Amino acid sequence: MAMDLCIDGESIVDEADFHARIRDASGVEWYGGSLDALFDLLVAVVDPPIAIRLRHAAAARLTVGARFDRILTVILDAIALRGGTAITLVLES
Repeated sequence: MAMDLCIDGESIVDEADFHARIRDASGVEWYGGSLDALFDLLVAVVDPPIAIRLRHAAAARLTVGARFDRILTVILDAIALRGGTAITLVLES
């Protein structure tokens, strides 16, 4: 199962909401909604291609705070591990 996720940062209310949207986009109901679960989802559960697009990323950063940076770090770590074009991340302000 591939994953195509587009999140509008202006509509994010907190970190749990962010993870709920990832759960919905992935179709993985048991997704745990944590940073470790996000990494596992991206590297071992969802088949590529995985496309993640964050519109109004700056607004999401304001709402979620420093944890947003941690989420991005996990996504970037998954990209580095999978290599190639398995995962694409687009951030839009």
